[in-house]
Amino acid sequence: MFLEIFTVWLGIFSIGFTFLPMFMVLDWHKRGTADGFSSVNFVLPMLVQSFWLRHGYMTNDQTNIIINSINLVFFAFYVSAFAYYQPKRKYLIGQIVAAALAVKVAFAYVDTHDSASINDAMGSMAAGAQIFSLVGGIYEIKRAISMGTTEYIPAGFQFAIFTLILQWLLFGILHGNQFIAISNAAGLLVNIATLALYFFYPPLTWTVPIFNIPPQNKDAKKVE
Repeated sequence: MFLEIFTVWLGIFSIGFTFLPMFMVLDWHKRGTADGFSSVNFVLPMLVQSFWLRHGYMTNDQTNIIINSINLVFFAFYVSAFAYYQPKRKYLIGQIVAAALAVKVAFAYVDTHDSASINDAMGSMAAGAQIFSLVGGIYEIKRAISMGTTEYIPAGFQFAIFTLILQWLLFGILHGNQFIAISNAAGLLVNIATLALYFFYPPLTWTVPIFNIPPQNKDAKKVE
């Protein structure tokens, strides 16, 4: 009974999480540009969602099917919004093309397996893609350190990711799904490392909520 309730809750929470990047879109609109932000963490999730969606269809996992179908629609919108507000689009285009090719190659590889192993092969690819997508988080960490600020890493989004990943990790453990558990354990480590950056490289213009870390510019009025 608990697992059923938890699964329903996680599905609702995950769908709600999909709306969070909308605040970033509003921020781009307010700034008049997405310059300074990275598209990596919008494109890579779409790659992962494509893998989990196919795994959901193959295993008849309705939770995965619903969540990842909705995610793909919304993240396609976020990528489009980023393209609209970003004057330099060549990197974004390159990322989209690379992600599409990766999906095509991965699906073709999975299809070479027999019926007894094809589901596990897709699960392994999905988990591997999710772990690989952590490159986006590591890239954000590297950018923040080189720039000396976490100005372009929205704190609310990171706190929400922490809550989401922690629940998916528990979901994977409770359901005995090693693919989900391992990939989310790795994601949790990167997320914690990102949250730690706020203490060492505060934002320039806004106060970090929960931690209550003031901006480097003490006169800044903006609060996230």
